[in-house]
Amino acid sequence: MQEPKSASKLEYVRGGAIHACATSTLMKTGAWRVFKPVVEAEKCKQCKLCYWYCPDFCIQMTEEAIKIDYDYCKGCGICAAECPTHAIVMEREED
Repeated sequence: MQEPKSASKLEYVRGGAIHACATSTLMKTGAWRVFKPVVEAEKCKQCKLCYWYCPDFCIQMTEEAIKIDYDYCKGCGICAAECPTHAIVMEREED
């Protein structure tokens, strides 16, 4: 019986990032969400927690407030759950 080869350091994916095939940056996945995050700019303190926790990198930081790219947002609500000032609320998607 042959021993399995050990993987080199280069074969491991670091940080849970997907480097190929079927990532949300290659496909617009926002069309099937039920709830969408809506930012209340006056409450936003630019802490960037939503930016760091978003699993699909849908949040961009601007000078005034955050901007959500709804083409890629799946509506998971992680950004709203992590926001310490409750500046992001989840609203039902309208048809």
